[in-house]
Amino acid sequence: MGRKELLSELWEEQDNAYDYMHEYDTMTHYYGDVVLFQAEAYIVSCIGESPDITLTEIADKLKKTTSACSQIVKKLVKKKLVEQVRNTQNKRIYHLRLTPTGDELYSNHKIVNDHCKERTFKKLDSFSDAELETAIKIQKALNEVYKLDIIDSRKQNHSKHPV
Repeated sequence: MGRKELLSELWEEQDNAYDYMHEYDTMTHYYGDVVLFQAEAYIVSCIGESPDITLTEIADKLKKTTSACSQIVKKLVKKKLVEQVRNTQNKRIYHLRLTPTGDELYSNHKIVNDHCKERTFKKLDSFSDAELETAIKIQKALNEVYKLDIIDSRKQNHSKHPV
């Protein structure tokens, strides 16, 4: 197989990976009686890992807008998984904590996540360290290109629809 064919196959496999990740992220996931989307589970994980985290800190960590995170937190509060505690020094800031139900869900989500990670690591067991280092190098290069695509698209969108 020639270089162009190899690069085309890599391109297609990246598309396949994106499709699988997108499908997984948009599916509902069941944790006992609680149903969550992956975006909600990410926020539960952030709060579980860092109790008293703020909305802004979650948005920064997940590289999302505070508005998007706020909408998800409201849903989690409504589901009684998260509680908001007002900062005594700055009344505009809320610290986020998991409720006992949220804490249980966080533990269950962590088990599922650890299982997925373990299955992935097991699948990659047959590759040498050198091959894994090459794969990481390739993925980092692809991520740089994806980042440039985003920057270009933002510039193009901004020039057509200035704020």
